[in-house]
Amino acid sequence: MASNIANRNISLILAISSLAGLIYCVIATVKEGGKWTSLCPIIVAAALFLRFYLCYRKEVKKGNIYGKVDPFRLRQYR
Repeated sequence: MASNIANRNISLILAISSLAGLIYCVIATVKEGGKWTSLCPIIVAAALFLRFYLCYRKEVKKGNIYGKVDPFRLRQYR
C-alpha cells in the first residue's frame, strides 16, 4: 500500500501536467478556432487530479500517513 505522501506527490505531478496541457489546448483552440467542447475531458481530469492532491495534502497535514482516504467523500458541514 502506498503512503499518502506518495499519493499526494503523484497527484501533484499529474495535476500540474494536466493544467499545463489544458493551457496548451486552450491556446491551440483559440488560435486554430477549434471546438471548445474538446476541452471538456482535460478540464475534468485537471479537476480530479487537483481534488486528489488537496485531499491527500489535508490528510498528510493531519498526520494520516498510511490511513484510508476517500477523495470523493462530500464534506459534511456542522
